[in-house]
Amino acid sequence: MINDRLTNGDAVQLRPVDMPNLRDRVELRLRDAILDGTFRPGQRLIESAIADQLGVSRAPLREVFSALGREGLVVNIPRRGNFVVDFTDKDIEEIYSLRLLLELGALRRAIRRFKAEDLAELQALVDRLGEVAVSGSAPEEVVRLDLLFHACICRAADHGRLFQVWDSMRAQTQLLIGLTSRTHYQPGEPRQHHQAILDAIKAADLSGAEAILLQHIEDAQRRACLALGRVRSIENGFTPDPEHN
Repeated sequence: MINDRLTNGDAVQLRPVDMPNLRDRVELRLRDAILDGTFRPGQRLIESAIADQLGVSRAPLREVFSALGREGLVVNIPRRGNFVVDFTDKDIEEIYSLRLLLELGALRRAIRRFKAEDLAELQALVDRLGEVAVSGSAPEEVVRLDLLFHACICRAADHGRLFQVWDSMRAQTQLLIGLTSRTHYQPGEPRQHHQAILDAIKAADLSGAEAILLQHIEDAQRRACLALGRVRSIENGFTPDPEHN
């Protein structure tokens, strides 16, 4: 659901961008602002205010809106403008159920293909994920490492089309994980979840790895629904009941 009430785009402050590689820098700045929660799901992106804050003309900004639209982060509504994508419960179910189909399929193909260097890379990601999550200093890095872990499993499947479909959902998945990690995860949980998956992979225990991955993704879907519900409650002036978070 697009939230047309959130129209105060000039309340968000973005740093101006330098001239070299202007369009790419604008795209990076705006994508980061969406993924880190500076702009909330459903919030209107006011072109004039954002252009002024970044110190650019509207032309590169329009190109960026189109590019972010192709990634699934921005929605253009004729005669109303551009908005950060919002998610219904059905959207969330579709994203996570597709992730589940792809990642279980990837895991089945990859379980006998993992090399020692693949397992070492996965372990390094899990270790780093645990360090960053506990420190609480870089929530965006937690999300990036989380997705890299799952991307490594999908790549190990050696199935280009599978990875292409998975990667096409990366931006929306990153947005949902970011919302969830800011509100519905304890610091030690990300490492615990991913270490359990990796331990089963190291043991070549396909059924065990599948069961843990299934539980992990279904739990992530539930938490994403809770996180978006919390965001909407705050926007509507309600204080969520912590017992239901």
